[in-house]
Amino acid sequence: MIIEALSLEDLPCPNNLFQSGFWGFFKQSCGHEVRSFQVKSSRGSCTLVIIMRYGKNGGLYAYSPRSPDLEVDEDERGSFLEALSLALAPYLPEQTACIRWDTRWASPFTSAEYYSHTGQWKGAPRTFVRELRMNTGTHTRSLRKSPVDHLSPDTVVISLTGSEEDILMRMRQTTRNSIRRSLRNGLVIRERGFDGLSEWYSLYRKTAEEKGLYFENESYFHNLFAASRDFRNAPSLHLLTAEKDGELVAGSIIALCGNGAWYMYAGSSKNGRLYMANYGLQWKAIQLARAKGCSVYDLMGVPPNNDPYHSMYGLYTFKTGLGGTVVHYSGCWDYVYDADLYQSLHNAEMLG
Repeated sequence: MIIEALSLEDLPCPNNLFQSGFWGFFKQSCGHEVRSFQVKSSRGSCTLVIIMRYGKNGGLYAYSPRSPDLEVDEDERGSFLEALSLALAPYLPEQTACIRWDTRWASPFTSAEYYSHTGQWKGAPRTFVRELRMNTGTHTRSLRKSPVDHLSPDTVVISLTGSEEDILMRMRQTTRNSIRRSLRNGLVIRERGFDGLSEWYSLYRKTAEEKGLYFENESYFHNLFAASRDFRNAPSLHLLTAEKDGELVAGSIIALCGNGAWYMYAGSSKNGRLYMANYGLQWKAIQLARAKGCSVYDLMGVPPNNDPYHSMYGLYTFKTGLGGTVVHYSGCWDYVYDADLYQSLHNAEMLG
């Protein structure tokens, strides 16, 4: 395995937003130390963006989102992560507790036995079983399932292949009807520039507060759009808004990178929900992504199954209705460099 340190601007542009030089550049603008590499192995080559983060106990760890961006057979994943983590160790600060891989590998626990008779995914087995399976074939047995997953391991991915009619027909009928209703409701759906960011942020924050969800500061989004302006070969960011009689009722930020599109951040008012604004915005996003050459659209997170008692059941219904495939990733995995430092980090995260 060959590790080559590269500047963020020298990284090849991947079809993976979170492993692009742009994403590292943006995280630097937010105050993080970022390190970037090109990895060459028997399984191919990929870029590697690593963000240095501090846990709730103040401990330092390395974090690589949606990586490594290589296909690896399930029975070889542990040994591959081990080899990659050890090869990267000399490039990381001495007091790094672990490197956290936010994997893009499909969960191995999706065969028929992991679904109930009603079609509900039961989820992965106990942590002990998952760790035993991941560490098969490793020398150090130092891979641990992270206490937290930073990016949702469960999402919906929409194929943008075929005609617009093909995409509509893959949707749930009620979703198609809602899109058509949104277009008949007199909504003005358009793309806004940097000047519309503050107005959108107020709606985004209010939506998060009403639902008790985490939200970013406004400066985070100003940094995001500034980075897309200042970084060479940056992915394109699009702020789409829906207005009714001059009132902003919904808005979302979409990122396009290579052949992929990502539904990043959103907010909507009660009037927006009344006018089906989010359906119209999603249709606009799909049209935009197709026009820019994207073949897949990641809706970035859903509950793990369609449990009607889950607090985010409405989100599951909304996103799955758009005709995509529910994908379960393996989530975050930590390769431990220092057992004592890691235990302190782990305990703090378990306490929340």
